[in-house]
Amino acid sequence: MEYALGIDLGTGSTKVVLLDSDGEIVATASADYPLLKPHPGWVEQNPDDWWQALCQTVQAVLREAEIPNTAVRSVALSGQINGAVFVDGRGSPLRPALIWLDHRSQAECDWGNAQAGDLIRSRTLQKLNPVNTLGKVLWVKRHEPEVYAQAHAILMPKDWLVFRLTGVLGAEMSDASASAAFDLFERRWSNEILEKLEVNPELFLPVVESPEVVGQVTTEAGSATGLAAGTRVCGGGGDISCMVLGSGVIEKGIVSVGIGTAGHAVTFADSLSDAAVNQLWPMCHAIPGKYAWLGCTLTGGASLIWFRDSFGMTYEQLNAEAENAPAGAEGLFFMPWLEGTATPYPDAHARGGFLGLTLRHSRGHMVRALMEGVVFDLRHSLECFKSLGLPIEEVRMGEGGSRSALWRQIHADVFCHDLRLIDTEDLSAVGAALIAGVGGGIFPDFPTACKATIKLGEMVRCDPERAAFYEEAYQRYCELYPTLKSWFEKG
Repeated sequence: MEYALGIDLGTGSTKVVLLDSDGEIVATASADYPLLKPHPGWVEQNPDDWWQALCQTVQAVLREAEIPNTAVRSVALSGQINGAVFVDGRGSPLRPALIWLDHRSQAECDWGNAQAGDLIRSRTLQKLNPVNTLGKVLWVKRHEPEVYAQAHAILMPKDWLVFRLTGVLGAEMSDASASAAFDLFERRWSNEILEKLEVNPELFLPVVESPEVVGQVTTEAGSATGLAAGTRVCGGGGDISCMVLGSGVIEKGIVSVGIGTAGHAVTFADSLSDAAVNQLWPMCHAIPGKYAWLGCTLTGGASLIWFRDSFGMTYEQLNAEAENAPAGAEGLFFMPWLEGTATPYPDAHARGGFLGLTLRHSRGHMVRALMEGVVFDLRHSLECFKSLGLPIEEVRMGEGGSRSALWRQIHADVFCHDLRLIDTEDLSAVGAALIAGVGGGIFPDFPTACKATIKLGEMVRCDPERAAFYEEAYQRYCELYPTLKSWFEKG
C-alpha cells in the first residue's frame, strides 16, 4: 500500500489527510494558529506558526496511521489564497504574512485600477481589490519600502511551506491565478500588469501546474516533520482549487457550495468568458488546462462565529434558537458583509448589519436572519454562473455549515435546488491529497482518484413552498447593497 499526504494551510488551522491507494482516508490531524490584527482592517499571520502546525500535524498523522514514512509516496499542499509572504534570498520572511482577509490596501488598489484597470480586467477578469495579493504588494511597496527593497521573492502562503519542505522557491498556477497579477489566458504571471504598476516582475517566481513534482523533502524537513527525506512534493493548489477537486467538481454541471470562514460557490469551466468581470473570481483548476469560477461571501461562517462569541453560546444553542424562528425571520434581514462584499459587488467599504429589527424579534430571529443572509449572498454566485451559460445540474454541499440541518435546508430552499451532501470531510486537504496521488503516480488521473475517494451522502430536497417565499425575500435582499452603497462610501 502506498500513501498520498494532503496538507491544507487554512485561515485558522492546518489540516492533514493521509490517503491510501484505494482512496481511503486512513488518518487525519489538525492544529490551530492565531490571526494577528494590529489595526482595523489589517489581518496577518506568522509564517513560522504555519510551519509548526505542519510539523505537528504531519507527525500526528504518521503516528496514527502506524506506517513507515517511506510508504508516503508524495505530498501536496493546499493553501489560503491571496496571501503575500515577502522573503529574502534565504527564503526567510521579512515581515508577517498579509493574508486574504487583510483589507488595508484600498487606496493602492484605487491607484492600480486607475493606472492599469483595463489591462487587469482583460487579463485577470477582475478589478484589483484589497483581497488580491497584488493589492498587498502595492501597499508594502508604498508603506514599507525597506521590506520591498530587501525582498527576493513574494510567495503565496502554501508555496512558502513548499519551500520549507524542499528548499525550492517557486509558485503554483491555481494559487497564483487569483492574485490579480496573473494572465489567466496564457497561464503565467502578467509582466505587463506588473511593469505597468512599477512592480518588479522578478519577485514573482515561475509557476507549475498542480500535479507537477517540484522537489523532494530535505533531510532537515524530514527530521522536523517525520517524513522520509526524498519524498516527492507536488505543486499543490490554492485552497479553493483543492476544495473544488475534493468536491468532485471536475466536469460541467456540478456546483459545490460551502460555509467555512468565508462562504463559497464554485463550478467547472473548460475556458473563460469576460461576461462576469469583477463579479466572480476565475482561477486555474488543479486539472491542468482547466478553470474554475468562484463566487464568495467573505465572512459567511465568520458571521456566525462572531455572533456565537458575542453572546457566549454554542453552535448547538444558536441552531436550536434559529429553528424556533420562522422562515424569513418575520421581516428581519442580515447583511453578512463584516469585512466587505465580494460577489457580485466587490467593495471593501461595505459593512454588515441587521435591518428590520422590531421589539418582537428575539435572538433566535437574529440567528435565523444571519443564516438566511449568508445564503442569499451565495445565491448571487449561482445567478452569475447562469449568466455565463454554465449549467447547474447538481449542487453539492460539504463541511462547515452543512453540519447544520437547518442551514443546509435553507440552502436548498433559497437556491430552489436539491442539494447532495458530501460525506467526505476536510475537502481542501483531500484535494491536496488527490493532487499528490496523481502527481506521485498512485492514481492514473483525477477522475479515477475522485471516484475512489469522494463519498456523497443524503439528498436535501428543496421545499417548493418555502422556495417561493424565499424567492421574494431574495429579491428584497438584492436591493440592499445598491441602496446602501453610497452610505458605505462615506464611512
